[in-house]
Amino acid sequence: MTKIPHISLLTILLHFFFVNGQSLIERKNTWKSFLQPIGQIFALNCGIAATNRYIRNADYAKISFSTIETNLKSPWVWDDDNFAVNQIGHPYQGSLYYSIASHYGHNYFESLAFTAFGSMQWEYFMETERPAINDLVTTSLGGAMLGEITERLSNNILDNSSDGILRFTRETGAFIINPMKAVNRMMDGSMFVVSSKEESNKKKVKFEISAEKKIISFLNSKGMDEAKADSTTTVPFANYNFQMVYGDPFTSRKPFDNFTLNFGFSFKKDIIGNVMSRGLIWRKKIRSEKYVHSALGLVQNFDYITSQTYKIAASSLGLELMAERIFFTDWHFLHNHQAGLIVLGGASTEYFLEVERDYNFGPGAVVKMNFVFYKDDFAKLSINIDRFWLRTLSGAEGVESVGVGRFEIQKNIYKGIGLAASYVFYDREGIYLSFPDVEVFNHEIRGMLTYNWY
Repeated sequence: MTKIPHISLLTILLHFFFVNGQSLIERKNTWKSFLQPIGQIFALNCGIAATNRYIRNADYAKISFSTIETNLKSPWVWDDDNFAVNQIGHPYQGSLYYSIASHYGHNYFESLAFTAFGSMQWEYFMETERPAINDLVTTSLGGAMLGEITERLSNNILDNSSDGILRFTRETGAFIINPMKAVNRMMDGSMFVVSSKEESNKKKVKFEISAEKKIISFLNSKGMDEAKADSTTTVPFANYNFQMVYGDPFTSRKPFDNFTLNFGFSFKKDIIGNVMSRGLIWRKKIRSEKYVHSALGLVQNFDYITSQTYKIAASSLGLELMAERIFFTDWHFLHNHQAGLIVLGGASTEYFLEVERDYNFGPGAVVKMNFVFYKDDFAKLSINIDRFWLRTLSGAEGVESVGVGRFEIQKNIYKGIGLAASYVFYDREGIYLSFPDVEVFNHEIRGMLTYNWY
């Protein structure tokens, strides 16, 4: 494992909780909201570690006082777990920490600190492997984002005024989305208490489901052997997709009052998984009129694309200009332009393999553009383009430049059911110091069946 300079991250986290954290306790006027999340996070980590040790019999879970002492003295490293574990598994575990803190009334930033604390605890005490900086970043940032999204969605599902089979269905759905929230509701009894009125903190949500079929594809490559090129003729976009828009960006007041989430999968020859999310953390109104809205916002992104063709994941923060113009009272033109910094990302490469890891780690930059012209229940024209740049800190030294995009036209046919055609593309340029450069450009035309509801 590649070592990086040791920074006393544990000291920083302890300082937050025991110095700055005191103000949180005073504001809430109770120790409960501070100590119980810490205790639950510790218990959760112990439960996961015990499962890894006694059920899965994993070597890295065979911890002792000796391994803890070694970890506390060791510099931080880059770990070599596979792409899915590092880029999805760790954010999911972090979301459990976040949900615990959120249940006790902590806001986004406070819950983010608890998430980082849980990750630190895991890195130092629950594994024999050395503490990994990439695990801390993805668990904290990705976990907080996934945690806030699942918190919002579970709140939208739950209704404490319901009872009977409807209540059971809602509680079950919330459990699937946000298990730690459900556990806490069960322990404090709120899962079983029927209130006199429905909760009022729910936001409007738009959904779209689509099934796509490739009609024709094209590939241009340079620097790849023929066998590899022949096996990567697919644009790494899934064939079955679920898209969601939560809340209104122009009325957002708190972090994640507005977010978007795209989730997709394919299970044919080339297994593909996509998760692309964006959450609005802060918004400054620029213009607000009846038919024109614009604002500047700070957003958090989590992007994950995995396929035989290519893998890339990035946790980033960006500054976004968003605007909407309404024509003829029901046609909307919405566009977003974002430039940001990738705190840490992973990008697959042909030239690095260490244990299960065949990808580079590094920071970078991201640019995102989104244009949508639509009329509800009639038609939509959209353009989405994302471009990522990553500079290798661990792996095959170099720079990765990756772009993915979609041009789509959609027509509603009957009660939310629609037909669509799209042009999707993926291009990549890998520039390496010690290896041949790689250039790839894949593009496809697809047909789609869609379903929208609000």
